[in-house]
Amino acid sequence: MTFWIARRETDCWLHKKDRHEHELVTQAMKQILRDRSTELQLPSSPQLITTPTLWHLGTPFEGKANAGENALTLACLLHPTPALSGFPHQVAKKLIAELEPFDRELFGGIVGWCDAEGNGEWVVTIRCAKLHGNQVRLFAGAGIVPASSPVGEWRETGVKLSTMLNVFGLH
Repeated sequence: MTFWIARRETDCWLHKKDRHEHELVTQAMKQILRDRSTELQLPSSPQLITTPTLWHLGTPFEGKANAGENALTLACLLHPTPALSGFPHQVAKKLIAELEPFDRELFGGIVGWCDAEGNGEWVVTIRCAKLHGNQVRLFAGAGIVPASSPVGEWRETGVKLSTMLNVFGLH
């Protein structure tokens, strides 16, 4: 979940819409991981992660992959999370296909690493860039739940794109 840095820290914890949005993602990930790993651990509440432009709610998951699984296979099972595709997944996927007259392409995904032993660390992203020659196309998404404000989500997406512009020295 992303919060604009202009909000007070307490707002991040008190805003029910953002907590609900984060909980949908966390519960979906937990459901997938609990049957494919052991010693699964996650805190009872999210952590506040700060960056120069945004605040995020984050919930770290830790555990050991079952035999035949590794960090990469588990990451692939988690993608797309409800942050990218909605919840419940199949219903949301069908609705998006009916309502959106375009391909979402690369507005989000997972970023991380996996070593030869199968260890790894992954994070969900709701922004990315597509490079082609000397051109860059930026993508960002917003978490839409019933309590969302279209203007608020539009602004949040703009902040995410601003962060990406900074990465490329374009802002």
